[in-house]
Amino acid sequence: MPTDVGDFDELYRSSYETMVRLAVAIVDTVPDAEQVVQDAFVSLYRRWATIENPGGYLRISVVNGARQVLRRRGIARRLTLRSEPVDLGFDHLRDAVRALPPSQRVLVALRYEQQMTDSEIAAELGLAIGTVKSRLHRALARLREEMS
Repeated sequence: MPTDVGDFDELYRSSYETMVRLAVAIVDTVPDAEQVVQDAFVSLYRRWATIENPGGYLRISVVNGARQVLRRRGIARRLTLRSEPVDLGFDHLRDAVRALPPSQRVLVALRYEQQMTDSEIAAELGLAIGTVKSRLHRALARLREEMS
């Protein structure tokens, strides 16, 4: 169990950029991603003395925080009639990933941004490995279809 605050500082320095990249892959915007990561580090710091696997706790906190951002965005879209400004930039792959359902988007981010295996993703998210494989397969098939 980690107890040294210096260990926390080292984890912060070594993991911050990686966690922001993971969050950006899910939420699409750097400001939202940075907020998610900062919140995850705050949560980790508060529980630092009791966490056995701080890296895993941090990653799950980032994924859950990013999911919460996506949920809030969905609710906000349903509640408001205003349209968002159109981004004239075009990135077909990023747009295709953005169009994935959040459950598939998270899996794609963990697989390709974090380079995690199916079994690691299953363990991190508390899912059956078959669920991870089938959702990831569907996500990749959908991306292939969009890219062709």
